[in-house]
Amino acid sequence: MTLFETLLRQYGTNEPILSSEISFQDYSRPWIYKQLKRLCEEGKLVRYEKGIYYIPTQTPFGKSLLNPRKVIERKYISQGGVTVGYYSGITFQNQLRLTTQMPNVIEIYTNNETTRVRDVYVGKQKVLLRKARTKITTANADVLSFLELMNDLDPQLLDDDKKASIVKFISDRKITRKDITTYAPVFPDKALRTLVESELIYSVAQ
Repeated sequence: MTLFETLLRQYGTNEPILSSEISFQDYSRPWIYKQLKRLCEEGKLVRYEKGIYYIPTQTPFGKSLLNPRKVIERKYISQGGVTVGYYSGITFQNQLRLTTQMPNVIEIYTNNETTRVRDVYVGKQKVLLRKARTKITTANADVLSFLELMNDLDPQLLDDDKKASIVKFISDRKITRKDITTYAPVFPDKALRTLVESELIYSVAQ
C-alpha cells in the first residue's frame, strides 16, 4: 500500500490531514515530507496551509475546497478522537441557541495554545485562541465549556427559554455537581455566582 492509499483509507477525501500525525511504515519524516510535496505536484493532494493537506475531489468548478471549520476542529478541538479544546464565547452561545448573533470570530480554549490569548487565521476565518485553564480531555470538556459559559453570561439576562437550552445541555452531557466542584477552582468566582444566581445549580445532578 502506498502513502497516498494509506492517507485515502485513513482520512478519506476533503478532510484535514496534519502532516505531524502522518506515519508510514518505517520511513523518516524527511521522506514523508518529500512524498507529500510530490503528491501535491501530481494533484492527488492539496496543501491547505503549512502542515495541513487534504485529498480533493473533482467538482464542476475544479478541485474541491477544504472547509476551514473542519481545519479548526482538527487543529484545536479534536485530534484522533481525543478532545483537546472547546468552543467558548458567542461561538458556544450560538451553538446552544442562546443568541442568534453569528460570530465573526470563533473563540476556542485549547491545549494546543501556549500563549494566554492569540488571534490566528484559518483560511479567511479569524480564530481567537486561548490557553486552556487546565488540561482539556474528552472527559472534562463538557463541564469546562459549561463553566466557561457561566463565566461569560449575565444571570439577569437569562430568560426561561435560554435557561431551558442550558438545562438541556446539562442533562445531555450529564454534568454533575461533583464535576463542577472539581473544576470550578480554575475559573473566576463569577462562574459559580452566575450558576447560583440563575438557579441553574438546581438543574445539575448530584
